[in-house]
Amino acid sequence: MLNHTQCRLHEQEKVKHMSRLVIGLEGHDGTGKSATAKEIAKLLGGHVFFSDDETKKARQEVYKNKSLSPKQQMNAVEEIYRFESARFESELGEKDIIIFDRTFVSHSVEENVKDSLENKKPSYKAGYFPDGVVKPTIIFQVIIPEEERNRRVEERGEDLSDRDKKLKNNHEYREALELERAKQGCVTLNLRLRDPETCALRVLQSLLGSKLVEPLSINLK
Repeated sequence: MLNHTQCRLHEQEKVKHMSRLVIGLEGHDGTGKSATAKEIAKLLGGHVFFSDDETKKARQEVYKNKSLSPKQQMNAVEEIYRFESARFESELGEKDIIIFDRTFVSHSVEENVKDSLENKKPSYKAGYFPDGVVKPTIIFQVIIPEEERNRRVEERGEDLSDRDKKLKNNHEYREALELERAKQGCVTLNLRLRDPETCALRVLQSLLGSKLVEPLSINLK
């Protein structure tokens, strides 16, 4: 029989020998996506791909530009994600396991929730990714207790954005985002335990429980 440590190592090797695996992480700010992405990479021997500051700034400028029509904004954001995907392919395209700490779902979810609040037709169909934008093999939504998330955001020492204030004060808005992420195909990890290593292990367990990896028959002590 294998003990728990041997079992985990066996599971890690099973995932490592898959063909190219792209894992996406989604969730509110402060849920630990970046730290969890690093732990997953450490666990599986993968590589983390983060948006650079220039890309983040470009997206924010598009969102703030009130002169753009909804269609123009949509096209501009999609083009930024294509540019980022091209950078990803040039830097990590040959790697077997890559983890994104955000994906295009961040944008589509925000837009669809905004449309719903304004009684409009959703801008994006479930599972939509633009041509030329990397679509992860699987996407996880990380949820932690709200008081812990707020504490982390406040510890950053930055002024809260309008969005952060809305997330903090509007329970229905938070739930709407979480529900829309689920509609977009995200696998939800609702964690009481808050450390990134535990979250990374839950991701590994979910991968092994999915159809992406063949099930293992392992006897535990």
